[in-house]
Amino acid sequence: MGVSPPDGERVPRAWALAAAAVAVAALASRAFNAFAYTPLRGYDAAGHAVSIFALFEGRLPTPGSWDGFQPPLYYAAAAAVWHLLPEAVPVHAALRLLSAAAGFGAVAIVWRTLRDFVSETDAAVVSAFLLGVPVLALASSMVGNESTCALLVTAVLARLVRLPVKAGEGRVLRHAFGTGLLGGLAALSKTTGLGAVALALPASALRLRARPRLALASVLVLGLVPTLVAGPFFAPILRAAGGSPVGLVTGAASSRAVQQAMALQPPGERHLADYLSFPSAALRTPVFRGEGLERSVPGLLHASTWSDAHAHFLVPVTPGVLRAESALAIAGLLPLALAAFGAGRLLSRRDVRAGVLLAFAALLLLAFARVTWLVPTYSAVKASYLLPALLPAGLCVASGLAALPGSWRSAGRGALLGIGLAGTALTTWGWHLWTQ
Repeated sequence: MGVSPPDGERVPRAWALAAAAVAVAALASRAFNAFAYTPLRGYDAAGHAVSIFALFEGRLPTPGSWDGFQPPLYYAAAAAVWHLLPEAVPVHAALRLLSAAAGFGAVAIVWRTLRDFVSETDAAVVSAFLLGVPVLALASSMVGNESTCALLVTAVLARLVRLPVKAGEGRVLRHAFGTGLLGGLAALSKTTGLGAVALALPASALRLRARPRLALASVLVLGLVPTLVAGPFFAPILRAAGGSPVGLVTGAASSRAVQQAMALQPPGERHLADYLSFPSAALRTPVFRGEGLERSVPGLLHASTWSDAHAHFLVPVTPGVLRAESALAIAGLLPLALAAFGAGRLLSRRDVRAGVLLAFAALLLLAFARVTWLVPTYSAVKASYLLPALLPAGLCVASGLAALPGSWRSAGRGALLGIGLAGTALTTWGWHLWTQ
């Protein structure tokens, strides 16, 4: 007859089982979504499909076109999968499952890394919660490169956190080589990956500052390897954009594809007030047609994270869908508050490892603000652009959760798992409406 575990062990085990159940529900949802959602009904789905088909046929896109400035890693992997697929398997479903695998891989890395900062229980709860947040649920159910970039950037950030500072020179340099290789691949999946490469250089130098020669060698490796991996792709893009780094994000500004996009949706002007306002429409009617929402960057970003700010995925927009989206957008204020609280705690601790992650999040937010200022269309405020900051976001939420006293922490864990499950249910139900 077995010995019953102490109560202190049973409680974390119960939370771990609950987190696992939420994660399994998210996995089942991704599988359903991959097959249920209408082909080519996704954000920029047609453009992504053109890029994949070009590589499938062995053609390289033109650098000045929309598909030409998109880094090719996801498209190349998707084209390879397409070649290997049996004819009975729908291509669009397989490519969505490729995105799902990348999204779950990114969260798995988050889970492993969070265990270095918080308890295993809190790491499991926060990771399961992240799987249900609609922005990740949608991005990892679509044909697109954003979850691939999130996976590779998360891997780079995790390696920077776990850099073997006190190990021998050979091991440190091998670690730098692996990190640089992943950074180059991240840049080849989406331009956002360049931010991780840029951060890796000072972060490595800072963490190895007690060993100056090794720090310099590590920085050289971290700079050279991504340049060799991604440089051949980005050099022609820079030329097509007239040498402007902004062209790496928005595409060659003079290209016909970008001009056509701007003609369909004139950019207008962006004002400072757009970054300071948070209208009730972000919670009450979290879709683009919500009054005043299109001018608010924080409001639109929140709605894009928790529902469907661009009225593009969870359609048709019925009263029931709107009520569910609004409820989830309101519930999203809780993890937002935990993240803000957790970020403050991390900054007060002055932990260099956490500082590296927060620095990347700040860098990504600044780049995001700049792009939304230069391209002031509502579609530029898309939360999935910030998915590479999945690890910093998860760490902030986990840190805030870990700081709560006993009974409050239990309530917080339950709320996070409930929100994650609700997000999974909403995205699955919203897509199910398409099949009716």
